[in-house]
Amino acid sequence: MSLAHVIEDVDEDPHRERDFYEYPTLYEFYHSRVLNRDAQVRLLRRYEPEETSRVLELGCGTGPLLTRIEDEYETVLGVDSDERMLRRARERVTDAEVQRADFTAWSAADEGRTFDVAVLLGGMLHLTDDADVESLAENVHESLRDGGAFVTFFQPLSDDVTNGSTDCRTVESERFTVERRSTTALTSAAGHYTTTYAFVLRDDAEGTEATMGSVFRGRFHDPDRLRETFRAAGFGDVDVVDGDGPAVLRAVK
Repeated sequence: MSLAHVIEDVDEDPHRERDFYEYPTLYEFYHSRVLNRDAQVRLLRRYEPEETSRVLELGCGTGPLLTRIEDEYETVLGVDSDERMLRRARERVTDAEVQRADFTAWSAADEGRTFDVAVLLGGMLHLTDDADVESLAENVHESLRDGGAFVTFFQPLSDDVTNGSTDCRTVESERFTVERRSTTALTSAAGHYTTTYAFVLRDDAEGTEATMGSVFRGRFHDPDRLRETFRAAGFGDVDVVDGDGPAVLRAVK
């Protein structure tokens, strides 16, 4: 579905609450302009073990990382639980494998496979339950060879988290403009939050416009609790690296 068709679809029923992920084209258009995909590749290369040849990406989405690295490793596998996103990923990749799987319930070991490195880029905010984080840690541990590494980034729960924060971003091409307005509110002391989005989509060529509402429920994570969870799963070396923006968690089996 093209972005023009997304606008038509939203305009036909503008009051229905929608899932941002049901429109992979919109997802790609927006995130390709606000996320630094090259920085994600650098993160992988910074923390991968020596002589890495097998890479596993959890929550691969539409495959932007897979397409950047598939020519550089012997095996690249991306898994995601959303078939809508995977359909687009399959169209984009050439050598990488793409598989539907919920990484809180699946490990590569279930299929007799292991990897040198596993990455989860942006998916931690979806893991709102402690049990899901524990399952992720256990499944990643099983999916890695001895000495293999896992790396992810997350928004840490801290006193700096502003309750009721608002944000507005606009991205555009020669034809389309997408404006995203958001309001985020904490809903628990454990870091759960709800973000309400309004996407304003414009097609300048056709002179059409539609507004789409969406609600996301995510979680900020406590760094110390994440360390404990991954150590309990069997990782011998777990570290959290703070910086500007998201924190990075690295765990070595």
